Amino acid sequence: MPIIDTSLPGNPTDGNRQFAVITAPALEPVTTAELKTFGRIDGTDEDTLIAGFITAARNACENYLARALIKQKIRLYLDYWPGMEIELPRPPLISVEGIYTVDEDDVLTTYDSSYYYTVDNLDPAKIVIKNGSTPPSNTDRYTAGYWIDFWAGYGTASTDVPALILEALKLWTMQIYEQRTLTPDPPPDARVLLQQYRLVRY
Repeated sequence: MPIIDTSLPGNPTDGNRQFAVITAPALEPVTTAELKTFGRIDGTDEDTLIAGFITAARNACENYLARALIKQKIRLYLDYWPGMEIELPRPPLISVEGIYTVDEDDVLTTYDSSYYYTVDNLDPAKIVIKNGSTPPSNTDRYTAGYWIDFWAGYGTASTDVPALILEALKLWTMQIYEQRTLTPDPPPDARVLLQQYRLVRY
């Protein structure tokens, strides 16, 4: 369970919260063949290496944007329930699978879905406890005693991801390929394309 740097744009700032990708994307938004065409790379000797670079660039891009690109399952861990609304990291939200309280043996109790709803048209989306409903409570575990499982991403296919993000992802991957190193910030040309999609706090 990774510790999330809450100073990064789009990461939760209220409560002791962490999140982890439970189910990784089934595919990458850019294929090895597409990247090789884009970068004018011949031969197949480095195909495995290029595929790894694409994954690394996609992860870096998601961290930079504070968004999920391709459909993936994310688990948000909370030490305490902070209120009547919970902001979900890594938009766009696809669906909420469930809210759970967890005891010290990792036994889950499902919080009834009739007690809450999601506001999907926000960026990021929120879970809201309905008026008159009691938020989940957990006295069996005080660290990571609440789990929220949800699916996030633009969709299941590369065509679901905005074209500018795909173009930036190719540029970033090519920088990794050429320099054999990954920087936390995108190259300047990619940054221009990504900027309008980057989740920031005001």
